[in-house]
Amino acid sequence: MTAADQEVETLRAAVARHFAVYGTVVTPIALTFQVTPPAGPFDAAFDELRKELVPKNYIPTITQERGELLVHVQRRPPQRFTTVRVNLVMLAVTVVATIFFGGAWNWSEYTGESWLSASSILWGSVFFSIPLLAILGFHEMGHYVVAKRYHIRASLPFFLPSVPPLGTFGAFISMRDPLPNRRALLDIGASGPLVGFAIAIPVTLAGLFLSALTPKPVLPVAGEFTFIQPSAFYAFLTLFFPIPQNYALHPLAFAGWVGLFVTAINLLPAGQLDGGHIARALLGDRQHYVSWAAILLLFGMSFWYAGWMIFGFLILMLGVRHPPPLDDLSRLDAGRKLLGIAAVTILLVTFVPQPFVFVPMQHGVAFETLSGQPLSALNATGTLGTTVVFDFAVNNTGATGERVTLSLDPKNMNNAGFILRFANVTLGSTTTVVNASTTTITLNGSARAAVRFSVQIPTSVAVLGSPWTFTIHARTALTDTTPDLSVSLTVTS
Repeated sequence: MTAADQEVETLRAAVARHFAVYGTVVTPIALTFQVTPPAGPFDAAFDELRKELVPKNYIPTITQERGELLVHVQRRPPQRFTTVRVNLVMLAVTVVATIFFGGAWNWSEYTGESWLSASSILWGSVFFSIPLLAILGFHEMGHYVVAKRYHIRASLPFFLPSVPPLGTFGAFISMRDPLPNRRALLDIGASGPLVGFAIAIPVTLAGLFLSALTPKPVLPVAGEFTFIQPSAFYAFLTLFFPIPQNYALHPLAFAGWVGLFVTAINLLPAGQLDGGHIARALLGDRQHYVSWAAILLLFGMSFWYAGWMIFGFLILMLGVRHPPPLDDLSRLDAGRKLLGIAAVTILLVTFVPQPFVFVPMQHGVAFETLSGQPLSALNATGTLGTTVVFDFAVNNTGATGERVTLSLDPKNMNNAGFILRFANVTLGSTTTVVNASTTTITLNGSARAAVRFSVQIPTSVAVLGSPWTFTIHARTALTDTTPDLSVSLTVTS
């Protein structure tokens, strides 16, 4: 007996231990055994066959063709990266990249501190790098643990380094063995997103709490503001800790947002993403229609966010169709169908069509009444030898800090003996005495200051009954067009 004949007989004997074999077909690709179903469920018998053959580097599959139940056996292709050396190197590089290009970068944008300062590196790591890597790592370990439960060999996670603002493209695990059936396909596909989703929730809530505890205005980056768009679920979480509009998210809250966003991306029902696994388990071969629909949707959404175009092409290159499991004949129980529905629900509430919004930096100041109404002119009447007081507000209508210098054009009033002075400025709960003809106010984004201006009228003037006029100017270093406030004062005896 030749070695090939002996191999055929060995495999036939293995299949015969689980199924009644009544025919054998030898092809260059595989051995095909014609079998009859066992007395019990055939999926359990096939799974035992798989556990016996896969460790011996054979891959069995089961199909039903023209009314016959067929078991096909192929040689297993050689494995790559069977040691953990590559995993450890990529993890180390990703940790470094996430600390500097993720944590330190985001902490610097949040506080305005230097990107490479010790404080940015330390607190960025604590509040961004570690939480984000934890979400990604536990996501992949969810896949790994469930795969082991099904006796499927899987690699440890491969982490991918990246550039700011995340420092990582995420992580993935490699399945050493093919997936045995639809149940395993669904369980392994859903386990990662569910674990990552569960960890992202407390991370997000803690980050939102810190954001609301000490609100900070958004700092502009490269001449524009970057705002993240909340998903429906993220918006729900912000109800617990509301944050003022145009105020920055704490890096921990951003890490939670990234965790939820990554969960949504992985749940897209396309190709071999986690959502592709779930869709293949639920829909069978019809999954490729949903996969194409998801890719076309990504291309359509690239009108709002160009990154979807790259992601759509990546799925196309990796394959639109999801390969079937070894046993594609078995069906899902009701519990697993509910699990699939839960995964789809999480996708719907965590997905963001336009994740980032870039807003050009706005500048501007305006004169207002103390009650907040627009103001372009002031009028008052005073008697000889008295002091008239004017109250108004200066509002920073932009979203970034401004240094506003108030000055005046007294025209001929100084020569007539009038004394014009800014009396004081109130910013928040602090009042500063000025008593000068100019003053400079530092206003944060959307902040306003109350200003008191006084005019001391001399005991005698050449003109009574007609208005004396002067102008108050507001000037900033960043605003091109700044307002003037016209003031008229009528003096009576």
